[in-house]
Amino acid sequence: MDNKIGLETKGKTREYTAGQIIKKYPRIAAHIICESLGYATPLYAALILKDAKEGKENWCEWIYSCYGRDPRKAVQDAIKHRHTHEGFMSDYRHALALVKHAIDSGDEPLFASWF
Repeated sequence: MDNKIGLETKGKTREYTAGQIIKKYPRIAAHIICESLGYATPLYAALILKDAKEGKENWCEWIYSCYGRDPRKAVQDAIKHRHTHEGFMSDYRHALALVKHAIDSGDEPLFASWF
């Protein structure tokens, strides 16, 4: 988890690794996983958040197909729908546990989060 992620903090751009962004925003990462129905892994959820913040396109299949390469819409939907993330393929508690496991151990699923 060493991909760089730049975030603006009080007018200053600060670079974060993907591991740091997951630690800083574990709940948003978990909600992105839920919104993707498990397609996004914890690391990829952090990369989606990075692209959204930087205004960059994201070419993963989920973002490309559902949001026309605009990760901001995916992040907005993840936050907007956060109270409905429960049940099969969208369970927030499960997603947050995956994120916490990735933070604690550095391990995460190689493919979709629910497998």
